[in-house]
Amino acid sequence: MRCPIPLAAAISALLIAGAAQAQAPLLSLPLDRPAQPLDRPLDPEAEGWEGLAQFVRIAQKELGPKRVRVERWVELGRLTGADALIIVHPESALAAEQLAAFMTAGGRVVLLDDYGTGRDLLAHFGIRRVPLPQRPTQMLRNNPALAIAEPVSAHAGIQNAAHLVTNHATGLSGTGILPLLAVHAESEPDGLLAGEVAVGRGRLLALGDASITMNSMLRFPGNRALASALVRYAGTGSPGVGLEGTVYVLANDMALNGTFGEGPTLTGTARHALAEIIGTLRRGMPPSASYLAAVLLGLGVVLWTGTRAGRTHRPKMPRFVRPIPVAVQGGVAGRAASLYAPGASRVVALLELKNALEEQLAVRLGLERAAPHGELVAKARARGLLGEESARRLSELFARLGSLEAMALRGRRAPPWRLRDPEVKGIAQSVRDLVATMNAARHDRV
Repeated sequence: MRCPIPLAAAISALLIAGAAQAQAPLLSLPLDRPAQPLDRPLDPEAEGWEGLAQFVRIAQKELGPKRVRVERWVELGRLTGADALIIVHPESALAAEQLAAFMTAGGRVVLLDDYGTGRDLLAHFGIRRVPLPQRPTQMLRNNPALAIAEPVSAHAGIQNAAHLVTNHATGLSGTGILPLLAVHAESEPDGLLAGEVAVGRGRLLALGDASITMNSMLRFPGNRALASALVRYAGTGSPGVGLEGTVYVLANDMALNGTFGEGPTLTGTARHALAEIIGTLRRGMPPSASYLAAVLLGLGVVLWTGTRAGRTHRPKMPRFVRPIPVAVQGGVAGRAASLYAPGASRVVALLELKNALEEQLAVRLGLERAAPHGELVAKARARGLLGEESARRLSELFARLGSLEAMALRGRRAPPWRLRDPEVKGIAQSVRDLVATMNAARHDRV
């Protein structure tokens, strides 16, 4: 037997080295030159140039760490009219009806989306996506995909935001939408980048660019001012609510479950607790705790492999040379053994006696198959095989066995207090006596 101790030692060394490396400070990617992203784009916890970690820190600075929560899953039953959702590039279907009910109660939804599944929520309020102008008046590096957007109204959601740099954004179009940001164009209509829709006491602020607040885009002063304004707008709450709720930051494969206004469910509470644990593991432990956990895990691997490596295994007889129990061999002997086995049903044994008695009567009466019980009793009495008393006993016996058979066909088992061993033995003795009576009568006639 090969011993895996060297492999375990190597794994332990790698774990300890990884924990030690976790204590070193992370290198942040520069924003002034392109780099290969190491994290998923638009991840709220990613520090790379496509992440949203800086936007989350801005939100925590504006509202306080306790009021800002980064989630991958939110139960709508936990929300109140004082809460707000900042949704960035959703990839799963959004519950438009539930979000509408949430906003009607005073909740606010900030949707930053250009090519995600936010179009369904926009369509619910009569908003559709349209291309932005091909010839904007202002753009970065003469690239129309990096058009500059300007505010077109004095609104709290875009306060102090000007000269916003977009990144392959999409426009919005619809009736009843309040224009907030626009991309001005030459010789063509201006394109609406952001707008607001009133939904009951709440609001929906839609912006057709999911990457406008990612880490590399926040180096532009206008984008950073917009990020702060959006957070303050979401955390202010709608008029008449009167409470400071929680602002949830959701992105990518986020999910909304449950029904707004019905309160948290048991399943939702369990999923929320699981999401909290997963989020804690993804965010990571402190360096000292990670180092200690890696050391303990490495020692555990070494001890486990050490104790398992020298353990001998008991010999096991191959299946093809093991004795086969009689109860599973089949035939008359196997059937008898299965009926006699411990735990076998008494009803099954009595049904075997019933079938045997029916076959004995059919053979003695010259029938090809067993007839109904009343006919068998009548023919046996007419042929002289049974007297009046024996025929009565046979009728009672068939009635009792028939009730047990009906119970078995319905999938029910006779309770122990209704079918005891003495009764089973008595029925078996009655069958033997009746067969003996028929044999004696047949012999006398012959």
